[in-house]
Amino acid sequence: MKIGVDIRSLMDNRYSGVSWYTYHLLENLLALDQKNQYLLFYNSRKKTTVPDFSQTNAFNCGFNYPNKLFNLAVNFFDFPKFDQLIGGVDLFFLPNLHFASWSPNCRRVLVVHDLSFLKFSDFFSWKMRLWQKLVLRKGVIKQADILIADSDNTKEDLVDLLGIPVEKIRVVQLGVSKHYRQLDKADPILAAVRTKYNLPEKFILYLGNLEPRKNIETIIESFKNIEGDNHLVIAGGLSWKAKLVRTLANQDKRIKLIGYVAEADKPALYNLAEIFLYPSYYEGFGLPIMEAMACGCPVIAANNSSQLEVVDRAGLLVDPYNQGEIVAAINCLRTDSRFRAQLINQGLERAQQFSWQKTARKTLQIFEQEL
Repeated sequence: MKIGVDIRSLMDNRYSGVSWYTYHLLENLLALDQKNQYLLFYNSRKKTTVPDFSQTNAFNCGFNYPNKLFNLAVNFFDFPKFDQLIGGVDLFFLPNLHFASWSPNCRRVLVVHDLSFLKFSDFFSWKMRLWQKLVLRKGVIKQADILIADSDNTKEDLVDLLGIPVEKIRVVQLGVSKHYRQLDKADPILAAVRTKYNLPEKFILYLGNLEPRKNIETIIESFKNIEGDNHLVIAGGLSWKAKLVRTLANQDKRIKLIGYVAEADKPALYNLAEIFLYPSYYEGFGLPIMEAMACGCPVIAANNSSQLEVVDRAGLLVDPYNQGEIVAAINCLRTDSRFRAQLINQGLERAQQFSWQKTARKTLQIFEQEL
C-alpha cells in the first residue's frame, strides 16, 4: 500500500507541538512498518530542509510552487490533487489541519489536535482566524474518511462544535520520547544546561509557545504572590500577542525569559525545575505535561479540556482563572515534601503509559483498517 503523508509542518526551523508530533509519529511508523511505502509531501518556493528519514520505504516528494498561489488553487479550485501530485497513493494522511485536495478514490485520514480556534477565537490574530476560516470553508475536516483526535475531549469537540459523526473519529493519544527521563543529579548535562541558559538554583518552569491560550499572564501574576527564594523561568518561542508577557516579566527580576529551547536541552530543564506550571485555558493533549512527568518534575495543570485526561491523578489541577488556587498549589508542592514525592512517583508511573511506539501502532492499525 502507498501512503501519502503531508510533512509541511517539518519545514519549520523551530519545531513546536504539531511538528514534533509529525516527526515522532513518522519516525516510529517507519520503524514499525516495513511493508507499506510512505511518500512524504511538502511544498515551498524558498529553499527548505526536511528530515531525511533513513528507512528504504520512505520517499521525500518536494515541490517548489509559490505557497500563496498553491493554497489559493487548492482552496478555490480544489487543485492540484495531492495524491496525484506525488504519483498516486491509496491513502493520504494529514497530521494536522491544513489546505488539501484529494482525488475521490483516495482514502483520507486527518488528525485534529484541537479546536481552540473555535472555542477561543480571541486568542488568535486576525490573520490566523482568516486562515482557519478558509480551511474550514474548504471542508477538509468533513471530507476526511477518518478523523484522529489526540484526546476524548477533542473528539467531543468535533461532535459538539462541527457535528462530526462519532463513528468517523478515532482517539489516539500522543507519546513521550525515551530521552525524557529522570537524570542523575551528578549528570554533567544538568550543569551544562544550567550554565547555557543562566538558570537560578531554584525555579518554577513554564515551557511552551508564548501565546494567549497558554495563560502565561496569569502564571506571572500568580508567581508575584509567591514568597521566598524562588524564580520563574518561562521557556518558549514568542508567538502571537506575546508583547504583554514580555512587559510583565520585565517588571520582576525573579522572572526569566529564556526563549526557544532546543529539544536536546528540554529533559535537563525539566529535571532542574522544582515545579512545572502549565494552567492552560485549553489543550488538545498537552505534551509538555507528559514530558515533565517523565522527567520527575511535579506538575500543576488546569482542570479543563484534555488536561483532565492526561494528568489524571498524577498532578495538581487548578482553575486557570483563579490566581489563589495556582498560588496555593505552588506553595503546597514547595512546603509538603511528602506529597511532592508522592506526586513525582505518580507522574513517573503515568508517563510510562504513553509512548510514540504505541501512538504509531494505533495509527497504523487505522490505516490498515481503512483499506
